[in-house]
Amino acid sequence: MTEHITIFLDRDDFEQRIGGGIPKSSIMIIEGKDGCGKSIISQRITYGALMNNYTVTYISTEMSILDFIRQMDSLNYPIRDFLLTDKLMFISLTSLFGRTKFEENLILELMKSKSKKLFEKDIIIIDSLSYPLVNSIPRMSFIKFLDFLQKIKSKDKIIILTYNPFTLSKHIVEDLRNIADIYFKADISSSTGQLTRYIEIKRFRNAKQQYELIIPFRVEPGLGLIVEIVTIV
Repeated sequence: MTEHITIFLDRDDFEQRIGGGIPKSSIMIIEGKDGCGKSIISQRITYGALMNNYTVTYISTEMSILDFIRQMDSLNYPIRDFLLTDKLMFISLTSLFGRTKFEENLILELMKSKSKKLFEKDIIIIDSLSYPLVNSIPRMSFIKFLDFLQKIKSKDKIIILTYNPFTLSKHIVEDLRNIADIYFKADISSSTGQLTRYIEIKRFRNAKQQYELIIPFRVEPGLGLIVEIVTIV
């Protein structure tokens, strides 16, 4: 029987909408254009997991540790104590590998022994797979990286990858979709006369219970991710 990591928070029903938790030994992708809420979804999952006594590694290609703390505070997802107790490991990838030569691809650094500690937590998030992380990476090298992630997930880990499909090659996007156990697509709708962010769940293997295919949400300062009750067409 598949075990699930709970991300329950009493302030919202996000976990219920996605089927009651995230199955262990899963690779989850969150794709969407810039501004659609990929990082917010990742941050909500991070905080929910931490509050339910799980551990998280959050690897960012865009934020410094100070940026991350401020962002999480603004959502009322305080994470300072989790950082101090090593429940949460935050890594700014460009800082971690800041001395990497330009022609070397940072994504390949994650497979080296010096990065082993990054994959010891229950959930590993890479936000996001974009330049410089997958800049000009040969396809076979990327497939090797995906094979590496498959081995990591087999150790009861959850790996979450976010990316903008319009900034990556067609082959890389296809490879990511093919290996995903859980496939979220974040988008913005204007069908109700106003802009509404939403998640479309396109695949969810080993869900604990029934989940919703379309989950509208908004982001409120001091409240975080709030699931809305609107119809997306």
